[in-house]
Amino acid sequence: MKKHKKLIAVFLTFAFLSLLQVSAMPLRADQTGTSLESPDKAPGFIEEEGYEPASAKKSIMPVILIGVGVAAVAALLFLVVLKTKYDITGTWKLTWQYQGDIQRSNDITFTGDKKSGSFKIGTASGTYTVDGKKAQWTYSSGQTVYTGEFTDKTHMSGTMTSYGTPGTWSAVKGGTTAAIGDPSLTGEAKSRK
Repeated sequence: MKKHKKLIAVFLTFAFLSLLQVSAMPLRADQTGTSLESPDKAPGFIEEEGYEPASAKKSIMPVILIGVGVAAVAALLFLVVLKTKYDITGTWKLTWQYQGDIQRSNDITFTGDKKSGSFKIGTASGTYTVDGKKAQWTYSSGQTVYTGEFTDKTHMSGTMTSYGTPGTWSAVKGGTTAAIGDPSLTGEAKSRK
């Protein structure tokens, strides 16, 4: 389904424009069997005072076209815009900075599915969850928690807390970097406290 979003969008647009073209065409004249050869048989051939011709039936085609158009736009929005799924799996370049400390970065790899799984960064590991745009991961120690959200499909940012120390972070998917530290405040950062 994901691979065919553009094809579906083009098809829906083409279908809507085709129906719009059909609705603009004139309706065929009513063939009730009257002809010019026998004016006596034509209804209302003698004009009467105050006679109003029967009103033409209104076509339901514009209502149908508006309904199809609204449905097509709704489907297009749902398939392309609102149905965006964020995929956290893979390797990300994680950059973080605890309050009063220098900025550091390292690669973090998420394995699992788009909603939950595990991660590894250096020698540390833990679990993650994703709910729509929101992402959260917690180290195995339970003392370091990262919370944030996707800003687009390849960027995330947010805040974290480790052993009571707050900080901020950002991540770029596919980016790699040389390891400059462990963001779980184990080791060198723990000794700072």
